[in-house]
Amino acid sequence: MSTGGSERKKIAALSFALLCCSLLLTAYSARHPSFARIGATALFEVIAPLHAAVDFAQDSTRSVWGRYFGLVGVSQENERLRARISELDGERGLLEEFRRENDRLRALLDLNSVSQLRGVAANVIGDEPSGWGQGVIVNKGSSMGIRVGMAVVHPKGVVGQVVAVSPNYSHVLLLTDHASGVDVMTQDSRVRGVVEGVGADHCELRYVSKQTPVRVGDSIVTSGMDGVFPKGLIVGAVSKVAVETGTLLQNIEVKVSVDLDRLEEVLIVTGEQHQPTKVEEVQSLVKSGKQGKRRQ
Repeated sequence: MSTGGSERKKIAALSFALLCCSLLLTAYSARHPSFARIGATALFEVIAPLHAAVDFAQDSTRSVWGRYFGLVGVSQENERLRARISELDGERGLLEEFRRENDRLRALLDLNSVSQLRGVAANVIGDEPSGWGQGVIVNKGSSMGIRVGMAVVHPKGVVGQVVAVSPNYSHVLLLTDHASGVDVMTQDSRVRGVVEGVGADHCELRYVSKQTPVRVGDSIVTSGMDGVFPKGLIVGAVSKVAVETGTLLQNIEVKVSVDLDRLEEVLIVTGEQHQPTKVEEVQSLVKSGKQGKRRQ
């Protein structure tokens, strides 16, 4: 207890002494201004570096925190921008898909008008269910007037024919299936034959004698004689011609014009638009002429 009391007394005495010195210095400075300036200068020289160091530390701290919060803000903004870019990429992809689908459907409509075919556009929704043959499933059926035996085409050429129908779906046998056959002819020389499927993306043109000139590159079109495919539709082109000894017929390979592995939309032919004959055209002209005379 005595030690603690003596320490407190020393501190009190020292504080009193400092107070007295401060009062004496203040009184002396008031009487001697030059001394006060010297003391202030000396005190400033001592305190100024400390103050500068404190200010520098505070500025550094503010700068570090400012940069930290700035980086956090930039990072968050980058995340938002990345999310927006990803969203825009998705929208662009959808728009591109819509554009391409629109182009394909427009091509089907052009086929409908140019070839004078009446038909129903359908989307391919699946492959051959059994997995054994070459075929696809489309999303139009008997409710849309589709029947077994109807031809199925694409702007690039023949696809196949309908072999099974339900109210809302149809099974299309592709041109390349082994069970498929189309009556055709070469576009230039008008040589008749039958294109039969052999799988993959090829067919064979059969029943063509070896005396008949057929060349690689010849275009093959439908003849219209099979009662299924309208005349003049492109089937493919001759890719290989071979003549074996001891046979009467040629081995002719045909590469089909449609990429059957990438089908998305097709046109199911429901009929042909009526084309007026020459007689009908003359009768129409005569009729219109008579009507004109009556009006006069």
